[in-house]
Amino acid sequence: MGRVCASPHFVPSFAVMIALGLCIFVSTLMFSCFRLFPRWNVKLEDAIVINYIVAATLSVLLAGPEHAWSRLGVPSTWAGVAMGVIFLYMFRKIGECTQQLGLGVVAIATKMSMVLPMMVFILMDPSDAYSWQKGAAILLAFPAVWFASTQGRKASENQPTAEHADAPASASSKSQWILPAIVFLGSGLIDLGFGWFSGPEHMSCNEDRLSFAAIPFSMAALIGVSRWSFIPRCAPQWNRSTVIGGIILGVINVGSLFFLLSTYQQMPLSRSAIVPLINLGVVLATSFTGMLFFSERPSLRNIFGWFLATLALVLLLQTD
Repeated sequence: MGRVCASPHFVPSFAVMIALGLCIFVSTLMFSCFRLFPRWNVKLEDAIVINYIVAATLSVLLAGPEHAWSRLGVPSTWAGVAMGVIFLYMFRKIGECTQQLGLGVVAIATKMSMVLPMMVFILMDPSDAYSWQKGAAILLAFPAVWFASTQGRKASENQPTAEHADAPASASSKSQWILPAIVFLGSGLIDLGFGWFSGPEHMSCNEDRLSFAAIPFSMAALIGVSRWSFIPRCAPQWNRSTVIGGIILGVINVGSLFFLLSTYQQMPLSRSAIVPLINLGVVLATSFTGMLFFSERPSLRNIFGWFLATLALVLLLQTD
């Protein structure tokens, strides 16, 4: 028998904002880890697989193995399996896009992908109505992400990366639109999957959220370990930093997904408003983190992007 979930109860507004704040904070912490991994000599691909092994194990243990097992027959199971496959595929494509087109393009493609789940929720969810605030926020969100995520030409030229050192001088015209399109579509599908199955009809307690999170984590871990075992060029290159980095990332990953699902369920807003709310919040938080801890200097276009993102957030908080 699985663990019996407590009945849903009213969540006070301060607790709702705490859930949203923790979701943005943990997501920002994850991006900061990726920034620090090169300094720590962490092998990114191996750390990602370790991360999924740790995240899957931790999710099952926190949910309770019996409860997690009892949830395998629910409709969200196959969606979780599909998202687990997308996880690893997306990491590879994001890496290729970063090497060929730069970090700015990746940031824009991943954040712009919020339009996909937003449109699906508005069109297919009768309780998720369109409003002028949402429309205005969407119009502001696109230039906000663009300006907040891009650098001037001079800044870009002065910040070469190891990936770009081995990349061709100019990416092919095909990769210039296919790779960002894949990143855009994949990120949007992941956001859509988590948002769609976040409602009380699919999960009504913390154990349900953790059990759901365990499915894509487990699938991604299984694929990663299989690649280690059967593809010689994918054999892991162990070192202490990689193992520790993977463990830290796995713990953060569990928190990120758990607080994301909690925010969807607790926020008194429609799902089409929550998606850009989180994405724009992460854009602002990562920007300020870069300034405070990574000595990043914002340009005027970055500051303008932050202003637009803040204005969009204010509009979204006034919806519904």
